[in-house]
This record gives sequence, C-alpha cells and structure tokens, in this order.
Amino acid sequence: MKRVRKLIKNPFIRKWFFLLLTFVMVLFLCFMIYTYTNFQKMLRTEYISYSELQTERIADTLDTNFRSFSRVAALISRNDMTQIYMFNEKADSLFPSIYTQLYYQLQSYKEAFSAIDSIYLCPAAGTEFFTSFSQRPLTVDMLEDKNYLAIQDTPTAITFFPREKNERYPYLMTIYLPVSKSGQTSMVIVNIDLSKIPALASARSDSLQKIYIVSDEAELLYRYNQDAMPEPVSVVPQLRLFDSSTDFYSTYADGEIPYLYVQEHSAHYPWSYVTVTTPQSYLGKSYDFFATLPTFLPWMLVLTLVIILFLTALITHPIRTISEFLDNPLTELPSKISEPETKKIIRHFINYVQANQSLSDELEKQLERQHKATYVALQSQINPHFLFNTLNLIRNMELETLGYDHKAPEMTLSLSRLLQYALNSANLVPLKTEYYYTEIYLQILNQRYKEKLHFQIQKKASASDILVPKLILQPLIENAVFHGCSPQLDTRNSITISTAVQDGFCSITVSDNGVGIPPEELEALREKLSNVQNIPDDSIGLQNVVYRLYLTYGETFSFCIDSRQNECTYITLSFPADITGEDKL
Repeated sequence: MKRVRKLIKNPFIRKWFFLLLTFVMVLFLCFMIYTYTNFQKMLRTEYISYSELQTERIADTLDTNFRSFSRVAALISRNDMTQIYMFNEKADSLFPSIYTQLYYQLQSYKEAFSAIDSIYLCPAAGTEFFTSFSQRPLTVDMLEDKNYLAIQDTPTAITFFPREKNERYPYLMTIYLPVSKSGQTSMVIVNIDLSKIPALASARSDSLQKIYIVSDEAELLYRYNQDAMPEPVSVVPQLRLFDSSTDFYSTYADGEIPYLYVQEHSAHYPWSYVTVTTPQSYLGKSYDFFATLPTFLPWMLVLTLVIILFLTALITHPIRTISEFLDNPLTELPSKISEPETKKIIRHFINYVQANQSLSDELEKQLERQHKATYVALQSQINPHFLFNTLNLIRNMELETLGYDHKAPEMTLSLSRLLQYALNSANLVPLKTEYYYTEIYLQILNQRYKEKLHFQIQKKASASDILVPKLILQPLIENAVFHGCSPQLDTRNSITISTAVQDGFCSITVSDNGVGIPPEELEALREKLSNVQNIPDDSIGLQNVVYRLYLTYGETFSFCIDSRQNECTYITLSFPADITGEDKL
C-alpha cells in the first residue's frame, strides 16, 4: 500500500494516468456511439464486401480449373503418339505399343485431375474411338456413354458444351478440341464432372453459401443435387435476380430469409458464377452480442482502469528511474534497475567521461596505424618498380649478347608484361584483356615444354567487354598442363579455351585431351571445391579460383568440372555477364 500511495502522489504518474484515462474513455465512448448508430449498416456492408471478395476468389479459382482442363486437351492433342493415332489408320502396325502408351498417358491426366470423368480421342477416319477407360479402341456401339458426341457440328475452335451422361448423374461439361492436319480433322474430347471440381466439392458442406454456374443464355449449368443438364434458372428462386447483361452484380435481398446475391461473369467462358449467401446466423450472433454488451460494460470499465494504471506505472518507470539517478548521480550502475533499456541509458551517463578518454586513446592508435599503413604502401610501390627495371635490364643484356632473333629477350619481355598485369591493382578486367595476357602466359608455357602443347582460344565478340576477375584462367591452364597433359606430354596434347554468352551469363570452358581424372578422385575434388567457406588462405589452384568467384559474384556463379579417364577433362566457369562491375569488389 505504501508503494501504491507513493505512485499516486507522484505528479508524473497522475498526469499520465489521467491523460490515458481520458483518451481511452473518449475513444471508447465514440466507438460505442458510432457502433450503436451504424451497426446494422456496417455489418451489412462488411458482409457484402466479404461475399463479393469470396465470389471473386471462387470465379478466379474455377476459371483457373477450366483453363487447366483446356490445357490438358491441348497437351494431349500435341502428343506425338496422339497425332499418329488420330491421323494414321495403321498406327498400331507402325507402333505395336501405341495403345498401351495412349492409355497410360490418358490415365495420368485423370489421376492428376480428379474432376476429369473421361477422355476420348476421335481419329480423323471416324471408325473407332480411344478412351481413357480402355486399353483398346472402341466402336460407338461398345461405349457406355452414348452422348459423348452431343455437339452436332464440328467446332472450329475449342468449345465447352454442357450435357448429361446417359440421362443420369453426373452431369458433364465437355471440352471439344478439333485437331486439323493435312485437310483432316480429328477431335480430342475431355469430359469434366463439375461436382468433383475441388472448389465446388468443398462448397457442399457450407450451409450458408451456395455456388451456381449460369450460362449467358440463363441456363443453370451447375448446382448441388442437380436434376438435369442444363436446368432453367427458375428451379432456384434466388436466381430470379440473374442478369446476363452485366459482368458483375450484387444485391442484398430482404425478405422472410434475407440473402446476399453476387454474380461475376467468367473472364474466359460464356457463363457467370453466382453465390447465394444467407447471413441470418451471422447477423443473429452479432445482435446477441450487442444485446449482452451492457451486462459486461461495468466490468470492462473496471478492467480498463486497472490496465491504464498498470500501463502508466510501467511506461513511466524508466523515466522516473533516470530522473532519480540524475538527482543523485552515482559512479556505478545501481543494482536495483531491472530494465535493460534503463540500464543502457544510465550506463551511457556513467561512462561518458571514460568514453571520451577511451576515444582519445583509440584515435591516437588509429593515427599510428595509419602512418604504418602509409609507409608500407609507399614501400610496396618501390618493390615492383625495382623488379620491372631489373627485367628490362636483363632483356637489354640478352639483346646485346644473344641478338634480336633469339627467343630469350622476347620471353623476358613477356614475363615482364605478365608480372606487371598480375601486380596491377584492378580486380576486374575486360575479357579481351584477360585473353591477351593469357596468350602471353601460353607462349611462355609452350617455350617451357618445347612447343609440344597446342593451344586454341575461341573468342566471342559479344563477350569482349564482359568483366572477369584478373588471372582467373591461369590456374585452370596450369591444372590442365601439369595434371592433364604432363604425365603423357607429346605433340598430340591440346588445350582449348571456349567462350559462350547466354541468358545474361558468360561461360568459359578450359578443356584438355590429357589423362583425365579417376572417378573417385574427381568426386573428392568436386566435394572439396564445393565448400567455399573452408578454402585455405594460401590456396593458389582451383580452390583459389572458386573462392575468388564466390567473393566477386556471391551465389550467382557456378564452377563445374568433368572428366573421362584417359580421354579428357573439362572445367567450366559461369558468371553474370556484367560490363560495368560497379557492384563488385
């Protein structure tokens, strides 16, 4: 009680308590007045909006179903075996297993779509018919479904036709797809059992909402427990509101049992989807709730006061703690503070002076490290300069001693250019530049192996300006020479570098006709290269290539290696075909 009295006496607490109380009470009072005066209108508007959205969802779902069935008919018509059967009278002699293949093909579509009742293939000759329920062709007198050709005129395009199946349930929506070839016309027929379409089947258990499909001619194509196909709309009293001249229509019909009528025309087919919803139970429950609200109102007010008091104390506690601390500042964090945020703020106050000293010390250390880094950077510029000057001096001495026709001066010049390229600070270079220095590297390598290696670079003009990591090909060539060709080095050894650009990606393949890699070693190498997180810092081979690609392109690159023992080895790099490189390292 003492703690409560202390809280009540606190002016800060009283201020926030009355502010929150006033705000909540005004808000609650406005809500009650608005709800009381607009309850029925709001409820009806909400339910109409909900029902309209439900109808739109049902229409989209059913349209998607019918379009899927149309695609099934189209896929069947394009099948090679279907084409052979429907336009070749001797199909069974050409392909003895054609009937078995057709049967399993049709069965697969039936299993994939539970609403497909049956499928017929009507060949151009018209002497027999292949069905989804027989592994052999049937004649008309052998069919149970005598009405599958209910349409009289041969359609010129895909057609939907509602019909009965032998004058008994189920009632079907038949899809006719004519297929023409060389002046002949055959037919793919897909029969849809509307009652098994998932959206319609699940609606049966809904006692408050019924779904209907009504044609543009005002004929009822589907309803639960249908008696004929099609039916007149007059069999359902609520469908007297049907209007075929509009694409979307909804209304709330008052009466002994009020209901909400919503119709939406199909986006692709000559019919409309209609929902009739009875909101009586929904309205009754809402009215009951509103009638019992006065009973709970006093308790709600008491609970509101308690919650407001608790929230006021909880919200203001950190501020009161900080205020008390500022009145009596300490050099250490008080142990009674439990809120992490309050601890953080007070800790900042306590550590402010110490932080200034720490920042000063850290700044001095950073300046010292910056001086050291500047010194190292200046020194690193001297070392390459000395190396290139020395190589130029060696080349001049070779020219004076060996003459201009000797290969040694040219090889020294090539080495100098290659080293200068390697020490260049740029990370990404155009592919044409990489290929230029790769050719220099290949010339040096071929001198080492006494012209026994044959190299070929297949360039693409469209790939010239694509940016690639510098020296990305050199480890692949070394791998091909040292591991693929060296064990059996002779004049037949060749290494090919090819380029391809497709779908925004550039692919570079390095292949050799060397000894290849045994299967178990190849699998171990692939596993090793796939783990880019554990590549050692001193790696300079294939792992180095993979890690550099990962650092440059993230997960968008691929590295593939394939090999056939005693035949060849292929290594393919694939990465985005960028020409700017602004977002790369």
